[in-house]
Amino acid sequence: MDLVAVDGARSDGANLRRTSVSLITVFFMIYILVSGGSFGIEDMVSSSGPGLTILLLCLLPVFWSTPMALIASELGSALPGEGGFYVWARRGLGDFWGFQTAWWWSLSIFVDSSVYIVLAVGYLQNWLHFNHWWFYVICWTIIVAFTIMNILGVQIIALSSTLFSVLIIAPFVVLIAVGLAKWQFNPFTPVTAGGPLIDTSGNGTLGLGLAIGVWMYSGYESMSTLSGEIRNPQRVIPRALMLAVPFIIALYVLPTVAGLAGYGHWANWATQAGGGYVSFVEIGRKLGGSALGVALLASALLGNLALYLDYLASGARPLFALASDGLFPKSISGVSRRWGTPIAAIVLMAALNAFLIIGPFRNLVVIDVILFISSYVVIFVAAVRLRQKEPGLKRPFRVPFGTAGMVAMIVPPILIVIFTIYVNAIYRGTSIFGLSSFDLLGLHVGWYGIGGLIALASGPVCYLVFRRVFGGPSTPSNQAGDEELALAEAEAAAEAEPAAAAARASDTEV
Repeated sequence: MDLVAVDGARSDGANLRRTSVSLITVFFMIYILVSGGSFGIEDMVSSSGPGLTILLLCLLPVFWSTPMALIASELGSALPGEGGFYVWARRGLGDFWGFQTAWWWSLSIFVDSSVYIVLAVGYLQNWLHFNHWWFYVICWTIIVAFTIMNILGVQIIALSSTLFSVLIIAPFVVLIAVGLAKWQFNPFTPVTAGGPLIDTSGNGTLGLGLAIGVWMYSGYESMSTLSGEIRNPQRVIPRALMLAVPFIIALYVLPTVAGLAGYGHWANWATQAGGGYVSFVEIGRKLGGSALGVALLASALLGNLALYLDYLASGARPLFALASDGLFPKSISGVSRRWGTPIAAIVLMAALNAFLIIGPFRNLVVIDVILFISSYVVIFVAAVRLRQKEPGLKRPFRVPFGTAGMVAMIVPPILIVIFTIYVNAIYRGTSIFGLSSFDLLGLHVGWYGIGGLIALASGPVCYLVFRRVFGGPSTPSNQAGDEELALAEAEAAAEAEPAAAAARASDTEV
């Protein structure tokens, strides 16, 4: 397939194909990127308790996900460039912090997306009982198929996400109805699972529930990375984000309440069922029969497949943006002449996924939480800095506060980041090579902490090396996103012109 090697960020918009994507399909892509189903909440229930879980599911959107959704909407409408939050951070805070944001986030997504494939095929393996060789063959086949879909363009991903979403959500709607109809337990008691809210090993009831909840409500920034391939992104993506926030809250809270009210047995809830533990699949089977159980099992499988499909799309674009800016090998900025997609970055990410699904490398999941929430801090700070540096920057969607109000809005999520990093750093529940913790400056740090710190440190090192080797950006950071913004505005004006011409003609006739 012919490739176009992009020479500098100024050529991005000219080489990438911009596709018209409807509001509803972008909405479902965001649903997949953030949620992909309600599985995972089971571990919150048993570790934190029913009442605290429901409280966290209701409060975390206020203090965690909604601030990010609002920031992503404002900056996405102001700077709708390929790479999304990388462009925002680079323009607001400079090349160094732009690179850190993209690098940390990308490393996290490499690992996470590989886990989605493993989980999806694991469901099939438990059902069909094939050996580990077939396990890898099926994993690699899915990776190849989804890579081809990504190369064909954003519209294929958007339509597939819509279909996936309907199939994922439908069984949960039935579970909600059946669970509420069979209400027999108080879903809010006990409030906690017992024990301390926070302890020195990272296993406290609040710490575990908060860590899972933060994960469940993350991803609102992910759609921004595809802005350079969507027509009128500054209008479509913010609207879809604002619709997705309450929708996802409802699809977390309602199945949880319905399951607790209809089935109860909260202490036995777990994502991985068996040995007396139950997931939403078993709860659905108990409440609605085997058909609902099978439908929820299919929902879990499809949810992980959809997450991989969409994160292969979203995760490849920051690599493309870095390569376009001379902060990654130039070959990764290659664009398909036929399909107008960043084929080199997509293939690179797929190849990494194919490697990372191999047994021992799955342990790299220990680095992801600290990495992606650290990138959030940079995005939050960049939003405030852009308000200060460029108050006149056109923001079609604007967070309804002044700069001081935005600062107040981002303080709670930054505090959540600090607390979550602490909880993950001291968590000693993972053992590798017989070791579960290390003594670091008087603090017993587990593998999540060690892995996360090493991965964070790789950012500054790689920035210095890559900038020297690959040349660095050809344009100043304060011009990041300008050309793509001009292109998006020209497209919006062209789309509005027929309506304006018709209005003028109507006025003339009158």
